[in-house]
Amino acid sequence: MVTDQDLMRELRTEAIDTVEDRLTNLGDVLTSFVSGRILEDECLATIKLEVHSLKSVASSFDMKALKVLCHRFEDYLFILSDISERCIKDIHDYADRMSECLEAFVNDREIDISAMMRQLPAKGGFDETEVTFHDVEVMLVMEPGIATKIVTRELLECGYRMINVASTLDAVQLIPSMRPDMVIVSRVMPELNGIDLCCALKAMPSTRSIPVALIASVGKESSDLSDLPSDVPVLRKGSKFGDDVADVFVNLGIL
Repeated sequence: MVTDQDLMRELRTEAIDTVEDRLTNLGDVLTSFVSGRILEDECLATIKLEVHSLKSVASSFDMKALKVLCHRFEDYLFILSDISERCIKDIHDYADRMSECLEAFVNDREIDISAMMRQLPAKGGFDETEVTFHDVEVMLVMEPGIATKIVTRELLECGYRMINVASTLDAVQLIPSMRPDMVIVSRVMPELNGIDLCCALKAMPSTRSIPVALIASVGKESSDLSDLPSDVPVLRKGSKFGDDVADVFVNLGIL
């Protein structure tokens, strides 16, 4: 007679095998691209599909480290339009870290997710020769759109390592594991709005020490922001946004 424990053990084994297969596919598609057997567009599309599938498996079987890593990998891949030599190396680095996450899961070993995140390649999108890099990770919680692209680019060009999250509910799950140096959240968000997220982060023991700032079209003196915690600064979008971010970071002791 098959018990529930036997069934879970079998499903766990199948999940592990699936992750191993997906990681093998990642390596194979890169090899095919480098050797000229497939085109760049097909290579990128296949990699994105494999990573999305990996995230689904990781979510279903509580592979916490792998799930967080897949989110970070998808974020890295999102703005890629071509595959340079640097990108090939970066993708291999992500695949290697994924293998480490799988090995930790198989052996029931804890892994320092935050430390691993900081070892991952940062996404680009700017001229690296003109940027002074900071060892600062910023999570931007905004819905996808033109405004998000503008804010992301400004922060990248300031030399910060960027993590984009499109949902406040996803951010609540990711922040305790990723532990970014700073969270910047848009006031206008579906589900939990930006003020709700700021209040939640400041209330939870696991996140209350992580600095958070709110992007809004009104100043902190506005009655619309009366529920915002007093230690959460407000950033106004505009020509001085980058300077305002730097000032906030200095005041909070991040830079």
